[in-house]
Amino acid sequence: MGAQSSSHLGERRRQYLRGRTEAFLNDFMPYYRRQLAAAFLRQISRELMPQGEPGFQLLKSEKPPRDVMHEGILTHLQGNSPKWKESYWVLRGDSSLDWFGSKEEQKCGDEPQGSVALTGYKLVTSWKECLYHGSTGNHLIQDPDPIIEPPLGFPIYLCHPFRQPLCLCTDTVESQDSWKSVLRDGIRRRGTVLQRRESPGMEAFLEAVKSYRQKKGIYGVDSLLLGTDAEVLTNLLMRDLLPKLRAQKPAMLRGVGSRRKWAWRKFLDEVYILVLKLVSSELQNFYQEKEELQKELEKKIRPDADQMLALSNKIAQKLQTMVCGPVEASLSQEVEPQLAWVMEELLHPVHQGIGMIGTLLVHRMDSLIRNVQRSRVVAVLKEEVRSLGDLPWDLELMQPCYQKAELYWGSLQGLKERFGFHGTKNLVFSAQNLMQQLMENAVYTFQQLSAQHVSSATRRRHVLCMLEKVKGRVLKKFESDCRFAQKRFVQEWLIHIFLPFLLRRMEVNCKLELHKYEKDVFADYSHIITIENIYEDVVLNFLNQKVNTGIDAVVELRAFHPGKKEVTAETCAHVALSMWNLETIHSSLQWDLDPCQDLQNSHCEGGQEEIGRSSRKTALFSGHLNCWTRTQMRLKEATFWRG
Repeated sequence: MGAQSSSHLGERRRQYLRGRTEAFLNDFMPYYRRQLAAAFLRQISRELMPQGEPGFQLLKSEKPPRDVMHEGILTHLQGNSPKWKESYWVLRGDSSLDWFGSKEEQKCGDEPQGSVALTGYKLVTSWKECLYHGSTGNHLIQDPDPIIEPPLGFPIYLCHPFRQPLCLCTDTVESQDSWKSVLRDGIRRRGTVLQRRESPGMEAFLEAVKSYRQKKGIYGVDSLLLGTDAEVLTNLLMRDLLPKLRAQKPAMLRGVGSRRKWAWRKFLDEVYILVLKLVSSELQNFYQEKEELQKELEKKIRPDADQMLALSNKIAQKLQTMVCGPVEASLSQEVEPQLAWVMEELLHPVHQGIGMIGTLLVHRMDSLIRNVQRSRVVAVLKEEVRSLGDLPWDLELMQPCYQKAELYWGSLQGLKERFGFHGTKNLVFSAQNLMQQLMENAVYTFQQLSAQHVSSATRRRHVLCMLEKVKGRVLKKFESDCRFAQKRFVQEWLIHIFLPFLLRRMEVNCKLELHKYEKDVFADYSHIITIENIYEDVVLNFLNQKVNTGIDAVVELRAFHPGKKEVTAETCAHVALSMWNLETIHSSLQWDLDPCQDLQNSHCEGGQEEIGRSSRKTALFSGHLNCWTRTQMRLKEATFWRG
């Protein structure tokens, strides 16, 4: 929102915030250093372990988003005495939102008038909800302020727990819908930047945050853990600062009027910007030291890794004996009775969304092949394959798939009261990321295989046959990845839900006893091996046994049994996905007679007969999957199959 100074944030308050930030980081950084060492040891352990089940088969796309995701004119509420002003807005690929005085200023490369990262924001329905988001007053008694009422009929409101709200408006419903769509997507991508990196360093940071919070009695994930590393730490500190900031609110910011609420939000925004700047600076200094620290860890850990892992296993066996009774009791009495329904509720939305992704992918590849078939120009093939890469970023097509993940907001409400789970927003974003990543990987694999195999084709018929073969290989890999991804997704989120609950339950009976095992860790290894990490791994192992058994049972129930007369909607989708026999699947295109008679490539043998069979199979697949996406999650599909 800009870092303009405020009379309410004087030097005394700035000094106070610097002191609080420094104290917070001094408290947090030892956790980070310990978890860096632990993450490096885990990495070595994974290297030494035998390979398990096959993972993803599609090539992983590393394609970054476009530099500019969306742009246009919006009217913006801004200023100390808030007024509406027209500006030119640009949403960047890194999910930062810039605004300029005009389009010409932006095109000329001028500095923006303001910029804000979309981390932590939420689209809401009214300006009142923006102003009073997170406050405790009676919002209904507030009189509307005519200055804050939008001058245009299609408003867009973004609120944040610690920042000034973004109140925007536009003149058409089409513009409003397109902006809402890209803003929601930007909020998701910015919020999950750490989770998508999957590096030992980011794993160490997230583990450090978890350990730091657990020391304060806070378990599990929530929306404060969304964003970059600096933004996550700023969120944690702002949550601690907020009660004192409210208690010491300057007199001019007190009261219930909308103007004072606006001024209070602006004051909070300035506090947030200052804290974020201080945290970012300290982290930057630490990252310059981290390279040397990692080199030292490499020298220290790798030669003695076997001894460290053996010692960790020995301690784990002792801890397992201690925690076995309490953990088993909690699992059998509290977790197991709820495991099946939670597993089903986790699987439904992501299963539906991925099914829609599969339909979209098939239709788009069929369209590509049809367009190539109609044209005799080689450039058409190159452009079609290139444009396929835009599909994962086409929100008009992808948004209906992402909306399936929004079902979690309703279906998992009971988890908050039963298990203290506050991470539904994180869960929704994770499911949407998975859908997008599967689509990205599929189109990227298609592009790479096309470039590899189709470039050698000299005739149009040969090109078409090779494209069908590439499509078949991609769909086979996509089917495998969908199954693997869904299983892993459900496993991960069952752990996110139940592990914090178990650790909280064990805090009195077991965690307070951990200090007795500190003497088992050699002094030289004490900064690498931590009893708390081993203890959590032991509890996690007990939970994983229950989770894996439950998932295997669900997978067996979802398997296709030809003799079954009555199947669920989910089984219907599973059957549809299982029908992607990629050795033979082709699109329902009108081919020339004997299209492969000139080809020497054995991949295209069997032309017309194979195409006829696979065309019928593709039509059947599309019918099943489209029927499934129209049903309610638990609606029986018996009549569909009997018909």
